[in-house]
Amino acid sequence: MSIEKATERRAKASRQIKLPGKSMQYAATDPVDIARTLRANSKLGQAEKKLAALEAKNGR
Repeated sequence: MSIEKATERRAKASRQIKLPGKSMQYAATDPVDIARTLRANSKLGQAEKKLAALEAKNGR
C-alpha cells in the first residue's frame, strides 16, 4: 500500500475512493472530480442546488 504525499503529482494514479453510501472502489478519477461529487452530495451542495433552481425560476 503506497501513501500519497502532497509533494507528488499523481492526478491519474489509481486510488481508493469511498463515497458516502457506496463501497470502497479503486479508480483513476481526478481528485477534483471526486471533490465535486462529494460537494454535490453534501448538505451544502444540496442547498446550492435548491438556490440555483429558485434563482432560475425567478429569472435572476
